[in-house]
Amino acid sequence: MMRCGHTLTELTVALLISSVLALGLTSTMAVTMRMFPSGQSAATQSLQAVQIIDRLSTELESAIFVSERSSTSIGFTVPDRNGDGIAERVHYGWSATPNGLITRQYNGGSAVTIASGVQQFTLTPNLRSVSESFPTLGTEELSDTLLIDYSSVSGVGNNDITPTGWFGQNFKATLAPDVIAWRPTRVRFMVKRNAVPGTTLMQMRPANANIVPTTTVHEQAILNDTSLSTAYTWQEFAFTTLDPIAPEGSICLVLANQLGSKSCTVQSSSSFPGLVKTSGGDVNSWSYNTGKAIVCQLYGKRVTNDGTQQNINTNYMMSADLTLEMTSSSPNLRTSNSMLNHPELLSGFWELKFLQDPTTKDVNGDGVGDWVVNGGGALNMATIVNQVWQSSGVVLNTNPGADFAKTTIVDLRLRNTTVGGNGATFTINALRSGSTCAPVMAYLKLESDGTQTLTIWKKTADNTPVALLTVSGLSNQMVDLHLIIEPSAPLLSISVNGVQKGSFGLTKFESADGSRAATIGSNVSNAEFSYARIRVME
Repeated sequence: MMRCGHTLTELTVALLISSVLALGLTSTMAVTMRMFPSGQSAATQSLQAVQIIDRLSTELESAIFVSERSSTSIGFTVPDRNGDGIAERVHYGWSATPNGLITRQYNGGSAVTIASGVQQFTLTPNLRSVSESFPTLGTEELSDTLLIDYSSVSGVGNNDITPTGWFGQNFKATLAPDVIAWRPTRVRFMVKRNAVPGTTLMQMRPANANIVPTTTVHEQAILNDTSLSTAYTWQEFAFTTLDPIAPEGSICLVLANQLGSKSCTVQSSSSFPGLVKTSGGDVNSWSYNTGKAIVCQLYGKRVTNDGTQQNINTNYMMSADLTLEMTSSSPNLRTSNSMLNHPELLSGFWELKFLQDPTTKDVNGDGVGDWVVNGGGALNMATIVNQVWQSSGVVLNTNPGADFAKTTIVDLRLRNTTVGGNGATFTINALRSGSTCAPVMAYLKLESDGTQTLTIWKKTADNTPVALLTVSGLSNQMVDLHLIIEPSAPLLSISVNGVQKGSFGLTKFESADGSRAATIGSNVSNAEFSYARIRVME
């Protein structure tokens, strides 16, 4: 017969067995739950640490340059991520106190906390330094010396200065290797009276690539017949405003007729080279004589360097060692991260390759265009042709403002294409501290003969520019200019087309010009720029 129910004893036993099973299952679940981390567990903290290190490492390895670093923070720029052509800025930092915060900032936005209660966060960069050497400050002689002596009278000749027949002398000094520049101060030459009345202009002009005078007159004086005798005598002409000349450069004395059929007669010698004279009745057409020279002497002051060099180091981050400890009970996470781009360590960076509108270029990732048109407005994109900016009366300013107070390196590729004005220009109010700065200017001018003349200036007061160096006879092609502004001296090191030209002292003064921008462009003439880069060391 089939049973249809359970006895009371059977039910009691079944309930006891179920209670034991339920108790065991509860204990098992409790143990199992303890195996999963809670929000405050060491395992969760370790996982969070791995995520932070991984994110930082991923962003840092593609950095373009590093703008800020300490043992507990780092700021850097990475390539464009959203397709707008603008680099992105990233900053990580720890409050550097136990139980502190780690924050991440993106493109200048608000800092976002990504971890709290952090015990330790350190970043140690592994750097590779690339050293660049340049001369220490040059020193100009206190008194002038005889640099060129063409006073021999062997093979003498008489040369009449007429309205269409002008004479002159090219001066190229033979200098010791330690001379980085020379500045003419006075010239003496043998001359006598010819026609009465007679007036002659004594001019000093730069020499072109053919070592004959250009049409530019640096300084001049008047020579009247009344000061001359009918026999040859020495006449002296002193200069007060001539610029220092590069060692390989030269300059020309020109005797230009102003009044009289033969305003004077100058003596020549066949013992030396360098006599120049007009040809074909054209006072702007000159020839150079290798076998004759005006009987003359040139005095000047040399700028010398004792041969010592100083170095600046450009630092590149090859890798970074990262340490992160979330809590005192969590493991100390350490890792080393390699840099794919080997970013340079800089405090300021502006670069132009003229691949796009310079005013929209944001290489440093600060959220604004690196360059703006001086005076405002948009840049005419038709002026950029084949990655060359053709400036005509337009100037670009670095943006935003900067003091350029640390070592600043400038690289430019430029040329001037029309005669007039200051040519292709670069200016910077360097080494600024409040209203004190040391202005530097570079002017590249096109001469009428097709050559270019580069002059580097400083200011000793707002209205007192002083030429540091003139390099003439440059070809009409792009010129590479490399400047190092070093605050310790302070000094300016100049290289032109890869050739070191020496270092010259800068003057810091209280200036009414509050500009905090470096500029490139032109004022009157047409100029071209194919590259511009300004770096301020960290």
